[in-house]
Amino acid sequence: MSEPWRRLPALSLKQIQYFVTLAQLRSFTETAHRLAISQPALSSSLRQIESVLGGKLVNRTAQSVTLTEQGMAILPYAQRLLNVAQGTFDDMQQIMAQGGDGTLRIGLIPSVSTLLFPAVPQLLAQHFPNLRVEFHDQTNDSLLVELDNGSLDFGIGALDSTVPDSLEIHPLCEDPFVVVMRKDDSLAQEYHLPWKLLANRPIAVFLKGNLNRLVNSLIESHNLNISINYRVDFIETLYGLVRSRLALAILPAFYTATLNDDELKVVHLQQPEVSRTLAMMRKPSTQYSIQAEKCFQLLLQEFHRRVK
Repeated sequence: MSEPWRRLPALSLKQIQYFVTLAQLRSFTETAHRLAISQPALSSSLRQIESVLGGKLVNRTAQSVTLTEQGMAILPYAQRLLNVAQGTFDDMQQIMAQGGDGTLRIGLIPSVSTLLFPAVPQLLAQHFPNLRVEFHDQTNDSLLVELDNGSLDFGIGALDSTVPDSLEIHPLCEDPFVVVMRKDDSLAQEYHLPWKLLANRPIAVFLKGNLNRLVNSLIESHNLNISINYRVDFIETLYGLVRSRLALAILPAFYTATLNDDELKVVHLQQPEVSRTLAMMRKPSTQYSIQAEKCFQLLLQEFHRRVK
């Protein structure tokens, strides 16, 4: 943590907000109206930001406003600063209003919900009765973005090449790939199924997130004769295609933990055996309060206990 007496740049959060809003709206008139300030005040704030940072951020003409290359480069950092500041301010307000420990924002990909519920809310309520907990359900790609920009305190997701180097990683377990098919399918008698036996069968996968990339990468790297015929957003659509005999569904095993359908069977895929690594992820812990750090370590210990 930086020493509190160190001299900070002469910029306010409001000035950073002015720049981010202008970058989004690309109009001085609309930005000034949205922020309820005068255009001269907006222009003056922008000049001060450019002076402190040492470079031009915005190109302004009579017809348009565009960001310079430097402006585009610093925009994500300015957005991150505002997200962290807003989340911290919300936590301070929560503490003052309710005398609680603040708010803990947990991001998760849908398939790991069985790791969290109902044990995690009960555990947090037992150890931190005044803590407000928010669960944010999203794709792995969105999870990584929000962890990196500070919108979430920590998340549970899958590791792949898109995980930013800025995140702290705590692996939990492996999640092997499986295929879901009808019980009357000719392949349903197998417990382990080689990928090559899926050749010439219609396949369905999720459209969003990293699962589509992982499956396509596997097919290409192992030269498998497998075609993806359906890409869907929701798991019930995926299972519906299987029930209708339109496709076999490929997905990680954690997604099938709550599957209870007499028509369907889950078969593990092998040759090659493929899995994704599930992990807890967050920004480096120096930015967290004592309570948030205690929550993180408690849950990390609980997850390790549950996946053994």
